[in-house]
Amino acid sequence: MNKLIIYLRYFYEYLKFGDFISIGVSFRYIVSGKSHKSDRIIRTSMGTFFCRKNTNDFQFANLAYEWNVKKYILDHYKEYTVIIDGGACTGDYCIMLANKDIRCFAFEPVPNTFDVLTKNIELNKLSVKIKAFPFGLGDKNKQLSFVFNPVNTGASHSASVQNAGDLLAEIRTFDTVLPDLRINTDDRILFKLDVEGMETEALRGATSFIQNYPNITFVIEDKHSGAGSIKETLNSFAPFEFGIIDEFNIFAKKINQIL
Repeated sequence: MNKLIIYLRYFYEYLKFGDFISIGVSFRYIVSGKSHKSDRIIRTSMGTFFCRKNTNDFQFANLAYEWNVKKYILDHYKEYTVIIDGGACTGDYCIMLANKDIRCFAFEPVPNTFDVLTKNIELNKLSVKIKAFPFGLGDKNKQLSFVFNPVNTGASHSASVQNAGDLLAEIRTFDTVLPDLRINTDDRILFKLDVEGMETEALRGATSFIQNYPNITFVIEDKHSGAGSIKETLNSFAPFEFGIIDEFNIFAKKINQIL
C-alpha cells in the first residue's frame, strides 16, 4: 500500500505538467531498471530540470521523491535563512528552497553530476541564490576514488579501496570552506547531509561550525552510516535533540544552552 501511494504521488506530479513521457519512463524503470534514451528537460513543482539519458534524474526532479524528507523541510522552511546541501546531486532541494527565497550552498563531488547541478541552477535563473561547489564534504582535504553509478547517479559513492573507483573526486572539510560563505552566526541554518556513508566524516569536518553556530538543524540520511554513529558524533561537539523523519533519515536540532 505504501508503495502504491508513493507511485500515485509520482504520477500525479507528472500529470500536473502533462509529462506523459516521464509516466511511461517510470513504468519502464520499475519493470526493467532502464530509463529514457535521450537527454530531456522537464518541469515539475520544484522547477525545471535537465535529465540525463539512461539515468533516474527524472525521479530526483519529482516532488514526490524522498517525500517524507521534503515534507519535513517544507513544513519548516520559514524557520531557515540558509540551506547547506551536502551531496546536492542534481540540485532538487536547493532549487526548491531557493525558489522560496532561501540562500543555498550546494556541494557535489561527482564531476558529471556537478555539471547537471550547475545547468539546473541556470535553467531556473537561481545563480544569485545558489552557490555550487565542485567537491564533497569530509574530515580532510583530499582526493577520493569514487564509484559512479551511471543509472542511479545519486548513489555514487567513495570506493572502499583507494583507486578502485571510476573517477577521482575532491573532498574538503566544511570548516575550510566556511569563511568564504559569509554565513552569520544569527542565520538559521538547515544542513542537509546525504553523502552515501560519509556522513560522520563530513560532520567531523564541520566541528568548528557546529560548535560556534547556534541555530543549526541537520537532516541526515542514516542509511549507510547508522543513526547511532551520527548521534554520537554530533553530541561530541554540542548537545542535539533528535527525531525520525523516515526509515532512512533523521533530524538533529542543536540545543542552545544559556550560560
